[in-house]
Amino acid sequence: MQSSKINDKRQRIELEFPMHCSANTLFTYISSPSGLSSWFADDVSVHGNNYIFKWDDGETLEGELVKNQNRKHIKFRWIDGPNVNETLEFIIHKDEVTDDLALIVCDYAEEEDYDEFEMVWENQVQNLKKQIGA
Repeated sequence: MQSSKINDKRQRIELEFPMHCSANTLFTYISSPSGLSSWFADDVSVHGNNYIFKWDDGETLEGELVKNQNRKHIKFRWIDGPNVNETLEFIIHKDEVTDDLALIVCDYAEEEDYDEFEMVWENQVQNLKKQIGA
């Protein structure tokens, strides 16, 4: 896990998860509303460049798609909610030597929440792996 400061409390965190699937399949699950709603949020809709993420507990966040590099990188900038202007990134990394594929998740958390943050993302990515069949 890597981190860098955004402000005094919240820091950017990078988590890397090995994946056993194709880059094309993984990209579909991190970039499309149907893919994202199968593992990340309970419902995802798109309005222009804005993605609306809804969870069954009533939480709703809107993120603007600010980067879409096909089969490699998706980046959202939150435009509402408690952490406006923070980003959520999904990066697909393929090792050129071994051909191993990894999903890198970049998000923000407060230092005292790192353990819980990491556990939440591990659970989310486990859901993703189940959906993909990896």
